[in-house]
Amino acid sequence: MTSIAFYNNKGGVGKTTSVINIAYQFAADKKVLVIDMDGQSNSSRFFVDEPKTGLEQALTRSVVMPDIALCPTRYPFIDIITATPALNDIVSIFYALSEATQRENTEKLLTFSEKYDYILIDLPPALNKITERIISACDYVFVPIELGSFAIQGISTVTGIIADCGAKFGGCFVNKFDRDNPSDIQLMEMLKSSLGTKALNSFLPFSRVIKNSVSYKLTAPEYMGWTFAAECVANLAKEIAEICDGV
Repeated sequence: MTSIAFYNNKGGVGKTTSVINIAYQFAADKKVLVIDMDGQSNSSRFFVDEPKTGLEQALTRSVVMPDIALCPTRYPFIDIITATPALNDIVSIFYALSEATQRENTEKLLTFSEKYDYILIDLPPALNKITERIISACDYVFVPIELGSFAIQGISTVTGIIADCGAKFGGCFVNKFDRDNPSDIQLMEMLKSSLGTKALNSFLPFSRVIKNSVSYKLTAPEYMGWTFAAECVANLAKEIAEICDGV
């Protein structure tokens, strides 16, 4: 079982879209668990009609197991631990727990079931003690980014957070890349120059296919599987799997 967190300290960079589409690709031949750690519940509402409460209890009470919020999805090989806005109200409670209890309550999210091949975690942009503990417990952390000079300059802050948590930085990938825009091409080169091999070759394109598919509660491959956007989703999922599997 491999646990993979998707994190950026900036919102709106495509974490949820990435988790949804990558989970779908992985589930072609693997068993996947999605954990929605964002109180906005976007991943949860994509996969299920009514997200369950309970994740906030599992994080703050040692006797409560994560499966209290476990839901099957319409995809046979994807389950999800759902989030609700109640998750936003427990940061101070979690902070007051001992460090040992904090570790125990976050690590059990990733170890309560061995039946999954991959656990994908949709983290919020807020950096707090819960986020830090989740990052520390994961096998890999990947960072989605939208290109911009300020965003690229801010990558060092994100990678510093990951390093401080003692986690393994899997790499950074670009979301909404416009391959017909000379500015995006130049910024992509800047990103690769800054990160070297930690800048993934794969990306998610600027595409109505991806935007519209989520509106219809579909992944990009389901919505228009013959398009360049769907091809990019497959390439990104393959590259992330290869990194995590040490290929």
